[in-house]
Amino acid sequence: MKKSLALLALATLFIGTTSCRKKDEPKTPVVSTDPNTADASADVTAIKSSQAVLTVPAGSVVYIKPQTGLKILGATMDATDKTKYTVGSNGLLGINGNVEKLELESDDITDLTLSKSSPLLKTLILVTKAQSATANATKIDLSGLTDLESLLIAGYSIESLDLTKQTKLKNLGIGAWELGANFPELTNAFGSIPEKASRISEVKLPANNVIENFMVRTATLQDGKCDFDNLPKLKKFFCQSPFFSNFTFAKSTELEILYATSPTAGIKLNADLGNKPNLKDITFRNATLSKFAVSNATNVVLKDSNAGAIAVEFDNIPAAQALQYIASKANASVTSITLKNITISEENLIKMIKRLQTSGGTLKVKSELLTTAVNAALSAKGWTGAAL
Repeated sequence: MKKSLALLALATLFIGTTSCRKKDEPKTPVVSTDPNTADASADVTAIKSSQAVLTVPAGSVVYIKPQTGLKILGATMDATDKTKYTVGSNGLLGINGNVEKLELESDDITDLTLSKSSPLLKTLILVTKAQSATANATKIDLSGLTDLESLLIAGYSIESLDLTKQTKLKNLGIGAWELGANFPELTNAFGSIPEKASRISEVKLPANNVIENFMVRTATLQDGKCDFDNLPKLKKFFCQSPFFSNFTFAKSTELEILYATSPTAGIKLNADLGNKPNLKDITFRNATLSKFAVSNATNVVLKDSNAGAIAVEFDNIPAAQALQYIASKANASVTSITLKNITISEENLIKMIKRLQTSGGTLKVKSELLTTAVNAALSAKGWTGAAL
């Protein structure tokens, strides 16, 4: 009897402690569908305790979406436009709530801090209303957004953007321009975003990043300020007016589409891509490539590229694409051509050589292609042949 009572007491104690533990466990947040509310009279302490804290000059306007699930502190909601908020006299705006997508649009944000956990937030959009920000510089802290999957920041001047905590990020836009159907992954994630004159000078990525889709439009990002060679999951890369030269993407063996146009200040691009078996489309426009090299891209298309190249090295890519690019796009600039593991007839090789507009160059191909007729065509252009 005593043993039974002891067991019963122990069981009661276990059930009781288990029940208490479950009550104390935090509840999993759910997306709120209640209309947004605004409290313009919130004190500074409450605002600074918010999930998102913005520093904005008093009287400035911030547009915030969605229109549900958020509590806005330190600002007044417009009577007719429920996305428009006017910042109060203390120059601080706080945002609380559980939403999957947060959009902020303002020309005047000088500090944005999201250092608290927001596990439901998967997409963040921060853009200016005008084509570029009026603020001198903006500081951004996204350390709390460890579950973020899509991020777009455009129009702002930012010295350094730290994304090392965003290890789940798949879609990244550093700057923006209208992509439309060319980049459906980012259009679906961010919607239609017009071009913004961004000045983001450094981007720190996670060492173990999983970024798949990457858009870049910033006038101040130079070589060494973003590790483009450590993007192992990258599939699509679009870049307008790059201020950096290296387009090598050393670890991006899954890369499918590469597009770059109009380098800043006429910078020559180094497109030494190496082994890229999944590449389907390489497009360089309004540019000059110091080197254009790619291997094992057996289905690649180059027809939309109009950029010349000084050195071309193609290894195991379609012969028609290689010859057409050299003969019609690189013919006025190229001085070094290497063609490996590409089946080319003597006739087609001579046709390509005859289109060359430079002299003093070298063509490297397998020895059996250096026929008397090919060597004669090379000599007529002031070129020489070398066997691989």
